[in-house]
Amino acid sequence: MTLSNFTIRQKLIGLVLILALGIVTTSCLAFYFSYQDTLSGKKEQIRSVVQSAASQIILLNQRKNAQEITEQEFDQRLHDLIYSTAYGAHGYLYLLKNETQIHLHPKRSDLEGLYLEDITEPADNQLMINGLKQISTEPDKSLCWTVSWPKPDGGASVAKLTYAQLIPDTDFILGTGVYIDDLIPRYIKRALSYFVVTLIVLLTAIATAIIISRNIVSPIINLSAQMEKLSEGDTDQTVKFTHHGDEIGQMARALERFREYLIENKRLRYAHEHVQFLENFDPVTRLYNRRAMGESLEREIIRNFETQGKVHFLFIRLDLLRNLTIELGDEQRDQILIETANRLKGILSINHRLAKLSEGSFGLMLVNKPKDTKLEELIDTILQTIERPIKLQNLHIQIVARIGVTSYPEDGDQQFELIGRSEIAAKTARKQEQSWLYFSQIKEQQVESKMELWQDLSTAIDENQLYLVFQPLFDLSNNAALSAETLLRWNHPELGPISPAVFVPLAEQSGLISRLDHWVLNAVAKQCRAWLDAELPFPKIAINLSGISFLRSNFENKLHTIFDQYDVSLEHIELELTEGVLIEDLARIQDKLQRVRETGASISIDDFGTGYSSLSRIKNLPIDHIKIDKSFIDDLDANTQDLKIVQAIILMAQGLQLKVVAEGVETELQLSILREAKCDIVQGYLLSRPLSVADFEALIDEDLIIEGD
Repeated sequence: MTLSNFTIRQKLIGLVLILALGIVTTSCLAFYFSYQDTLSGKKEQIRSVVQSAASQIILLNQRKNAQEITEQEFDQRLHDLIYSTAYGAHGYLYLLKNETQIHLHPKRSDLEGLYLEDITEPADNQLMINGLKQISTEPDKSLCWTVSWPKPDGGASVAKLTYAQLIPDTDFILGTGVYIDDLIPRYIKRALSYFVVTLIVLLTAIATAIIISRNIVSPIINLSAQMEKLSEGDTDQTVKFTHHGDEIGQMARALERFREYLIENKRLRYAHEHVQFLENFDPVTRLYNRRAMGESLEREIIRNFETQGKVHFLFIRLDLLRNLTIELGDEQRDQILIETANRLKGILSINHRLAKLSEGSFGLMLVNKPKDTKLEELIDTILQTIERPIKLQNLHIQIVARIGVTSYPEDGDQQFELIGRSEIAAKTARKQEQSWLYFSQIKEQQVESKMELWQDLSTAIDENQLYLVFQPLFDLSNNAALSAETLLRWNHPELGPISPAVFVPLAEQSGLISRLDHWVLNAVAKQCRAWLDAELPFPKIAINLSGISFLRSNFENKLHTIFDQYDVSLEHIELELTEGVLIEDLARIQDKLQRVRETGASISIDDFGTGYSSLSRIKNLPIDHIKIDKSFIDDLDANTQDLKIVQAIILMAQGLQLKVVAEGVETELQLSILREAKCDIVQGYLLSRPLSVADFEALIDEDLIIEGD
């Protein structure tokens, strides 16, 4: 088991225990060595006393041998010396003769004359006798040893530190000793001193360790718990200890920064998820939106392609809903939509797919329609269900609906064809005051006129009946004109002005769109050359381009050829692509966009929010701008859902370093809302309608700036 398996608290406790053990061990060793030093000191003390007395006995013996004193005087002086010598509290000398015969003993005179072998008192006689014999056989021998011996005042034998020395030229052995238990009070006093000092040091070390432990462990445990909560997504807590100046403070401040990153990531993730939800679902009814319905319808068309099985689509238009919104407000309108959606879901089967296509319309796709389900009976049931009065507070509101019906493959093999044509059928039904209408009932009337218009469009391209107008885009950071969008116009010799909403889809369906794109590119290049020659400082010109032309393999070469012909740099140009281009393979479209940008032209995505793209898909694409579709701007001041979508798109796009353009701005309130939402660029009739070349040149010359709020 490694240290990493233990908690910091356990490690610190272990460290404190080791420290405490070290302190106690050190104290015990110190006491032991002190004890040994005391014994050594006592040994030196008794050795010194014995040697001092021995030198006096040697001197007396020499005087006796020199006959300076008599034998009796010698014995008397020897007696006086032994009996008078004392040291310490209980120290005394004794004198032995003939190895083990007690000659003089100041504390036990009753033992004088006796041999140690004859003493019957409890004592370690044999150990004493062996030591004395060892001394007597070796001249100048002295010996220190410990024996068990009774005290002079009687009692049991106790340990005694004994020292004895043979007196030269005599048969006397002089000895003394110290009873070990006489040292116990001193040992106890010293032990108490060591214990007190050890206890103080130990308590101080433990207290310091506890303080340090709390200063380290508690913050770490707290920070660890906060880190775990943050990993679980709890960002509401406040990180503590950020004021610390040590490593704990560094960890806390790093954790606080991590928390802030999590909060920011959570906010961006929520915004991203909200945008993703809004890309597929209507926030009011929680039904599919137009984009999701289009994808679902496209999949169903592909699934039935080989079998040519029928797929029906119903466009359900609620009449006068906009008027009710003006009268009752957004909240009541939303309640009407929710109630209508719930009613429709209640009568539909699992194979029916319902969506909210716009503010006042629903779409219904019949998937794998059972044979026993009659389409016309279902339509009548839907109409009756919608027309039932809806109770709103004290009001009963009755909604009238119109339904347009298309079928695959008869009415088209693309989702936008089926949806668009069913909407045309619903509008036609209203004009003809019918409840519902098949698109096939009006299709035949359109085919003949469409063929004639197609022929006229081809002629118009060849004979230059088309012309350009320019609608300025304004930068909200400085309110100045930033660029201009090129718009194509057609003035038919007989029918008069033809809307681009009519002839551009016709060009796409009839194969004329590439010729139309070529005409526009050539016309823009020619106009830019004219402005350059006139030294007119025109802004960047944006060109709407079809995906068909853009995705052609030779598009970049074609772009260079056209603009090189007029010696115009492509840096003056911005290409606007619809979202449909982005349904291509991501790697392919990314490479294509990069190669086009390398020509010098910038790129923007037009009508964002109505097609297939998403911010998550375009985040790695080399584009400069995204243009929020006009349908989101139209009701920006009245529809809170549109406002939320616009705010979410702006937030996410700017997070991806993309500029956001809002098109279709028609009211002061819309402009104010877009300013507040931090939109970058705006265009619309409020600021400027599409201008002819002359009017646009006049605007450039005036250096027009919109008024700020």
